[in-house]
This record gives sequence, structure tokens and C-alpha cells, in this order.
Amino acid sequence: MIDFRYHIVSIVSIFLALAVGIVLGAGPLQGEIGTTLQNEVAGLRKDKADLNTQLSTARAGTEARDSFLDAVSGRVYGGTLRDRGVALVVMPGSDAAVSESVVAALGTAGARVTSTTTVGEDWVSTDAKTVAARDEVVARVASDAAVDTSTGSAQPRDLLLATLLARTAPAGDNGPDDATARTGLEALADAGLVSIDAETFTRADLVVVVAGTVADGDAAARTATAEQWVALTAALDDRSRGVVVADDLAAETDGTSVLATLRDTSSATREVSSVDDAGSPLGLASVVFALVQQDGGSAGQYGLGAGTDAAYAPVPSAAASS
Repeated sequence: MIDFRYHIVSIVSIFLALAVGIVLGAGPLQGEIGTTLQNEVAGLRKDKADLNTQLSTARAGTEARDSFLDAVSGRVYGGTLRDRGVALVVMPGSDAAVSESVVAALGTAGARVTSTTTVGEDWVSTDAKTVAARDEVVARVASDAAVDTSTGSAQPRDLLLATLLARTAPAGDNGPDDATARTGLEALADAGLVSIDAETFTRADLVVVVAGTVADGDAAARTATAEQWVALTAALDDRSRGVVVADDLAAETDGTSVLATLRDTSSATREVSSVDDAGSPLGLASVVFALVQQDGGSAGQYGLGAGTDAAYAPVPSAAASS
């Protein structure tokens, strides 16, 4: 049995060990420990300084690369989209700077931006009152424009908007004429579903969707909303010669990314292209080249994020030889 003397001895042993540690730390080992700590601190400071230098060098290199690419963009992809009309579709939560940069890049490529359509959040709302009012407007506009929205599995509203904005052949298709299409778009705008900016409107050959993030609701609700926006891009692709979804993932705010949701949808990535660094000159070149690829019947995912096929879209042979 452990008696009281055992406890006394144990306690005394503990205090003796502490005393020895203090004596050694303050005496013979003091210099060695202090020197070791000083060397380690000095080493960490040097590592930090080296990393800061490397970061500054990398940033300077990136800025120089972007400046160069911006300066030579006209030579790299100038004229690659000549005679092509492109509709810009802007989703909620997108970056206005990306939209502006894409429009400038399309102009450099020789494309004509036929319209800029900003789609409101009510387009994908699940509120019963909003859904009823929206569906009534969609049905009326579709009837007036003679647009068949009953084919396929896409939502009637998505098929309607896609048909009003784009066409499947450069010389026209079975959709409405440009004047009728514009009237339909203006009716959707009057209902507060979209806003349209088009000085000289015509239905487009190709579409660029400027996507963003879904911020409202819990994770499941955000994902469901993002999937509805992906469904719209699929409808736009079905009723045009091709769609490229553009975003700058590095600048995205918190929320569920529509572009990332697209890349998680295998049926969509087989048809729709995406560029996740559209805020940079490299990404803007990819937007242009991905549109050329779409016009030729192929698709791909490009940029620096997850789910890409390559860092940049394939350079068309005409641009490569120019």
C-alpha cells in the first residue's frame, strides 16, 4: 500500500526536478539555449525576407506578362471573330470589370456585340407569386414572337430568351426576325425580368455569359440557384452557334460559383466552354479563342482553376500564322 511517506517523496522529487531545471537554465545551458533561439529567429526572418522577395518578383513578372499580352492582343487575336455577332448575357453577382474587358476584347477580335442583356434574379426565383407572374409574361411573349418553347427539357423562359438573343446559323434560322426579337426582349425588360442594352440589335451567332456567384440562401439553395443559371447557359448554347462562360475566379466574392457549378455538370461541359481567368489578358484571349472553337463545334474549359482542360484555349490556325 502506498503510504503518506511515498507522497511526500514524490512531491519533493518534483520540486527538486524543477529546481534543477531552473538552475541549469539560468546557468550552464543559458547561453546555449539563448544562442539557439537567436539563430532560429534569425533564420526565420531571413526565410520571410526571401519569400517576400520571391513574391515581389513573381508579381512583377505577372504584371509585365499581362502588360505585354495586352499590348499585343490586337496582333494575337485581331480579326479572329470578324463578321460574327456576339450577345453578352450578364448574370447577377458578376464582376462589371469582366463584362467591360470582354466587350473590349470582342471588339479587338472584330466581333460585333449585338446586345448586352442583364438577367435579374427573378429569372430563377422560386417564389410562387414571382413564378406565376414570370411564367405569364414568358407565355405571352413567346406567343407574340411565335417562339416554340415546348421542345426539349429546358425551361420555357430559358428557351425564349435564348431564341430572342441568338440564332443557330449565320444567315438566319427559323426564329423570329430581329425586330420581333427586340420587341420580345423589351417586353421581358418591361416586366423587370431583364434589362437590354443594344443600339443596333440583331440576333447573335455566339454568346458570352458573364457569370458570378450566388450569395443568398444556405449551401443547398445556392447550389440549386446556380444550377438554374447553368441550365440557362445550356439553352443559350442550344439556340446559338456556341456559348462561353466567363468569370474571374480569383476576384469572386463568397458564395456558390456558377462557373464552378457548370464544370461540375458533365452534360454542360460537353457543349459549353468556360474561362475562369477572364480578368486577365490571357483569360480574355481564351474567351476569344474559345468562341472560335465553339463556332467550329467544339468545347473546352480553360484557365487556372479546377476542372480545366488547359491553361488557355487553343490558338486558331489563322491567328497562329498571322
